[in-house]
Order: sequence, then structure tokens, then C-alpha cells
Amino acid sequence: MFATAYKYANRTLPPRVYRFLKFYRWCARFYLPRRIAAFFIRRTPRVRVFTAGNPNPQFVEQLLRTNVFAPTAMCRVMTRHGSDKGDGWHNYTTVYSSLFSNLRGRPLSIFELGLGTNNPNFAFGMGPAGRPGASLRGWRELFPKALIFGADIDHSILLKEDRINTYYCDQLDEVAIRNLWAHALLREGMDIIIDDGLHTFDGNTSFLERSLEQLRSGGFYIVEDISRHMIVKWTHQIDTIYLTRFPNYEFALVELPNSSNCCDNNLLIIHRVR
Repeated sequence: MFATAYKYANRTLPPRVYRFLKFYRWCARFYLPRRIAAFFIRRTPRVRVFTAGNPNPQFVEQLLRTNVFAPTAMCRVMTRHGSDKGDGWHNYTTVYSSLFSNLRGRPLSIFELGLGTNNPNFAFGMGPAGRPGASLRGWRELFPKALIFGADIDHSILLKEDRINTYYCDQLDEVAIRNLWAHALLREGMDIIIDDGLHTFDGNTSFLERSLEQLRSGGFYIVEDISRHMIVKWTHQIDTIYLTRFPNYEFALVELPNSSNCCDNNLLIIHRVR
């Protein structure tokens, strides 16, 4: 009954009104009950750290102490903007809330690959109800002094707003990636880079290997939506190639327990040590 009502509302109501109703339904059905239940329930991620030297205990501790069952204010902000990073299907923003807690007031540069296309002709889009640029607007609100950058293969959804600039990029194309980082505003490097693009091993490694050096010292590079079936492949890639090729970085494969999603609710988090 409720599903039918919301489908009807989606067809008949103005998009802004529908998003408002959808968000407050999410708050009532997910956010508030989870906040209360988190006083009694604790779920922590499984973390595997790879480093050429000694692991940073603070970095590891930040990950291990996160209660990924408990939604945060960051989850709420992202969901209100239309992002799926903390809406229940994914709970990445529980980790980000801990990892980025000391960075929120700094004048950072944040980059995200994948704007959330709603064009069905592109793989791994957000569907017709998706809102391109949702995560970028969420980052802008969460980091009030930061400059936000993004890129996507879909030219039609590229946007420019206050503190947000976006560019074209095909993450499987070496030339396109090189041209992306050649843009004047991107040449000084990034403090946070997030790959929420193609969600394939080839796509992830293609962009990572041509973009990791753009990360500033102390920054974080994150690959989202890693399938649990790819964990072994990623482990081998890091152990046999990346630790030698990128000795100034520490890598963490983070598996987030989530009863709603046992398929692709995993992260690769890379911290540039120096």
C-alpha cells in the first residue's frame, strides 16, 4: 500500500516535494529507530590493513571503533540531498563521520568520481529517480570551507554551482584521466578522492593507478561499492603490486556489516602517509 502511494506521489508531485516526503519517511522509518537501537546494538567493520611499514594506529583505530549500525548526522545530510551513501542500503557515512571528524572545518579540496547519472544508457546509474550531483551537494554542506569537484562520463549531468565544479571523465580511458587532472583547479591536488563511478575492478584500478598521486599528504582515497566477491582480488592486487608501487600509502579493505546489503557494501580506504 505504502509503496503504491509513493509511486503515485513520485509521478504526481513536484520533485522537490516528493524528495521532502521521501526524506522524512526515511527519518521516521530508519534514522530515528536506528539511533535509539544503537544504544543497545553495536556493529563494527572488519578491517584488513596493508602497509609497507608500520600501520598508523590512529587510522586503524578510527575504523575499528565505528559503530556502523548507528546512523550519523552525515548520513542524514547525504540522504536529504539524495545520496545513497548512508540511507541504509549503504552505511559508508558512519565510517566517514569518524574518519573525517577533524577535517570538517578545513579549507579542503574534495573530489568524487561519479555524479549519479539517471540516464539508463550508462552503466551503474542511479535509475530514473536519481538526482545527479547529490553527493557533491552533501559534501558542500558538510565541509563549509571546502571546494568540491566531481567528474562523470555523462556530459549531460555536468554542473557548476557555488563551490562545485565538475568535469568529463571516462575512468577506463587513460587520456581522459590525464586530461581531467590537467584542469587548472585540480592541479594542486586533493585532500579526499572518492571513486563512486563504474564499480568494476578494471574501472577502479584504472582510475586509482592514474589518480592516487593527486592525493595530498595526509589525504584519503576511497573506492566505494566493492563487491564481496572482489575482496580476494583486491587483496592480491594490494599485496603483490600496490605496496611496492605506492610505498607512501597505507591501504585498508573495510567490510561493513549490513543486514540490508551483503553484496557490495565494502570500501577500500587509502591513506597517504607522506
